[in-house]
Amino acid sequence: MSDKPSFDVAVVGLDAQHLRLIEIVFRHIQHNRYLFRLAAPADAARADILIAGVGDASGREALARARASDPPMAGIAVVGPGESAGTRHAVEFAQLVRQLLPILNRVVELEGLAGGPRRIRRELSCAADAVAPLPASGLMSLPARPRVLVVDDSATVRTQLAGAFDRLGIEVDAASSAGEALERLAARPVDLAMLDVVLPDGDGLRLARTIRREPRWRDLPIIVLSARRSPFDVIRGAAAGCSAYLAKPVDFADLRRTVARQLGRGRAPDTLPPQLRLASSSS
Repeated sequence: MSDKPSFDVAVVGLDAQHLRLIEIVFRHIQHNRYLFRLAAPADAARADILIAGVGDASGREALARARASDPPMAGIAVVGPGESAGTRHAVEFAQLVRQLLPILNRVVELEGLAGGPRRIRRELSCAADAVAPLPASGLMSLPARPRVLVVDDSATVRTQLAGAFDRLGIEVDAASSAGEALERLAARPVDLAMLDVVLPDGDGLRLARTIRREPRWRDLPIIVLSARRSPFDVIRGAAAGCSAYLAKPVDFADLRRTVARQLGRGRAPDTLPPQLRLASSSS
């Protein structure tokens, strides 16, 4: 039995395909720091987190009920391109599977759920807007300039990413294989790892699982950068412990937003490079 905090997630206003994909992601979580499980329809009102499609009337009504509950249920609005739900947490339909675990982790941390699921907090009469404080020691130990490890067997891709990260104010360490990546991780700490899936000495997802098994790297943000972009590939990345998934060729704006989101999970905004602060605050 896992000792990780677990949370019940209710889903309203999404179609059967999205529901199935969410269920698959939850079933294959291995290395995420929290566990999530779908709440049965009869238990939706007692769930810890709500995912609601605002394009459906039932989803909008569920969000309204979630805000009015005592204590309020944390809600994630699933919106269409350019739509706004007026909620603290939102994700576009096209990004739902890819961003599912990162946004759920962020909701747990920002809504103060890390101290216990909603059902426990209700019993303890905790404040609905409680926010778990960030550990000061963790912030003080972070370097002034973030460092990323780029793992890709293509020298061209490594050079292109090095240029992009330099524009973002991030230092780059590079490796061309899984073995070299592990050596560099052991020799010098990094704040983020970006892995290609196809490597000359193995699989980037296998490398991600190896990284997650090491206690010192368990919370390291890992981004997959791959030419494969199907929902199944995204799910495989999440199951391997990856924090985010980007498809090649990656757009610079997408890279900036994703990196800012991952680096901003455990850092105060003023510790990020200026190039990333706006992207982090808007993600």
